[in-house]
Amino acid sequence: MVDKSILLDNKKFTVGTFTDSDKLLHAVETLRKKEVKIFDCYTPFPVHHLDHALGYTRTNLTIGAFLCGMLGTLSGFTLAYSMNVVDWPMIIGGKPQDINVFTSFIPVIFELTILFTAFGMVIMFFARNRMIHGIKEDLLDRRQTDDHLLLAIDNSEEQSLSNDEIQSILINEGAVKVKGNVESFNTSLTTEEDLEIVIGNNEGAAVIN
Repeated sequence: MVDKSILLDNKKFTVGTFTDSDKLLHAVETLRKKEVKIFDCYTPFPVHHLDHALGYTRTNLTIGAFLCGMLGTLSGFTLAYSMNVVDWPMIIGGKPQDINVFTSFIPVIFELTILFTAFGMVIMFFARNRMIHGIKEDLLDRRQTDDHLLLAIDNSEEQSLSNDEIQSILINEGAVKVKGNVESFNTSLTTEEDLEIVIGNNEGAAVIN
């Protein structure tokens, strides 16, 4: 279920670091206009319209939610029918419980539909995003979870521009730091010395290959 294309393992990236979400958004739009393939952006907070700028389509999570809801509906009807009609037939208010009075099953069907949908969406969301208990995070920059925003380009992808041209665009778009051949690291396996972050500024973004 996990999309392996979103994993950072064994890949090297050109990474532009931003401190302004508007500059990041504009950089994404500029690169996409030049047909540069962007691997992903990493931000410590939601950036409005970034998903549209990256060209992401509507999520399929709603389809999964519908299927889970249908499973809940079927389960609720099966449960109520088997208990009240097959396993332990009952006469309530002079009316025998059979398929003709299935409306009395609606509360059970409704509750199980909601239950299956809610739990199904949570499970699918965490599985799809590889947010499963026990998995350690892979980072390109320690401060991507704090106050920096990253734009990552997979160096193994064939691009319309050279790597130097891409780095130049990132600097012109306001990146405070641009690094080439960046590999992901795991914070649980990396020493504090390796995690030191050099903070640049807009006037002199460093390009490190």
